[in-house]
Amino acid sequence: MSDEVGSILEQQPDLIKIKPIKTSRPVRFYNVVKRTDDGDIKQIVQVLGNIQNHFAIKRTKDLLHYLNAFSEFAHFNEIRKVGFHYLLFFEHAGKKTLDRRFINPFGPAENGTKKLLEDLVNSLEKLHSVGFVHTSIRPDNIIVGDKQSYLMGFEHAIPSLTSYESEVLPEDCRYCPPERLNGQCDEKGDIYQLGCTLYFALTGKHIFRLNKVNDPMDQMWAHVHHSIRKINRLPIFWRYLILWMTDKNPSNRPSLSDLKQWLENTTVPGWVRKQVLTPSKHFPKKTLEALADEHYAYPIYLKALQMAKNGYLPSAFNLYENGAFKGFSLAEEQLGSMYRDGRCVQRSYTMAAHFFSEAVKKGHPQAAFHLAQMYENGLGLEKDLSKALKLYRFAAERGYLDAQKKLGQMYLFGQGTEKNTSTAISWLVMAAHYGCEEARETLITFKNSQ
Repeated sequence: MSDEVGSILEQQPDLIKIKPIKTSRPVRFYNVVKRTDDGDIKQIVQVLGNIQNHFAIKRTKDLLHYLNAFSEFAHFNEIRKVGFHYLLFFEHAGKKTLDRRFINPFGPAENGTKKLLEDLVNSLEKLHSVGFVHTSIRPDNIIVGDKQSYLMGFEHAIPSLTSYESEVLPEDCRYCPPERLNGQCDEKGDIYQLGCTLYFALTGKHIFRLNKVNDPMDQMWAHVHHSIRKINRLPIFWRYLILWMTDKNPSNRPSLSDLKQWLENTTVPGWVRKQVLTPSKHFPKKTLEALADEHYAYPIYLKALQMAKNGYLPSAFNLYENGAFKGFSLAEEQLGSMYRDGRCVQRSYTMAAHFFSEAVKKGHPQAAFHLAQMYENGLGLEKDLSKALKLYRFAAERGYLDAQKKLGQMYLFGQGTEKNTSTAISWLVMAAHYGCEEARETLITFKNSQ
């Protein structure tokens, strides 16, 4: 096996017969046979290739252990750290993901798609009941077994609330609901993604033909503005269902209870059947600016970043301020930085601490790092190394490199805490691996001093 992840699996002494299910990023699934004292057992291994975000990985592990109580999910057996990867082990559930299973010249049987919908609705009921949304329902995150389909990719699952995690778009937005541009991430977003996935299951094609569209803003433009391609070629009851599930307005979409009712009688509200679709598939020349002009929070934030980089600080400040007053943590962090540095506004450590604190409440790691620096150096706040350490750890556990480096240095030199060389080295090695040069230099200096 030539790829890096395959080599990692081959080096595990208890794994044999390793075959990829899905190897394209960001998902990596493998069928393996695991040797145990009780005999060989078939397993599915999912490989996580980025382990910076300790907080998210621990949350994923805890969620998977909870979901083991329900037969709707592939049973989670083990998490194993191998270098800078984590291996997640599940009971064998199937040999193919939906994107490979359902692509054939004749298309899937409609009954098979109905069973797929039933399986995923049952899965989402359990997930949503504990306040989580999946956020990444797509064909390559679904394993199709002989009798049941299983939703995978729970490293993307987050609590259903507005937060830093909901504001940041994934690298691939081909299945991303349009409201995500405003940081909205709830159960109706999962319904939208499920509708897009059903379209693929029925046709073998993306609902907006985005397979070769690589820019995330172009992908989001399609979700905001494009009409479903060749929707009239679907059987009429599937056509209406997918129109309902992928409505641009989240409040118009069905609930899981509505979908369960549809599975019994295939009925949809009258307004869905009366919709008149206007074909649309164009892209603007400057998609980011077009979305920002339509007042979407994330594109406005990106536009402000560009303005600040190009020296248009007053315009950037105004855009950040607008976003911050709406509770958008990405804007709060940037506005706090401008107040701290006195860029385009009179310096105010009080205002900086306020905006950083508001962003930290929503889980923003860089804001936590900035606030920690203020506590460490007594900038407008009473100097407090213990609070600084706590905030550095908050940011480090969420994958912020500078915080991982700083936390390692504090443990190495006993700043705000007792010295702990092993903990220090683990954080410094993590930061150095992901590109922090200062962490690498600290490690070299420490090694030479021994």
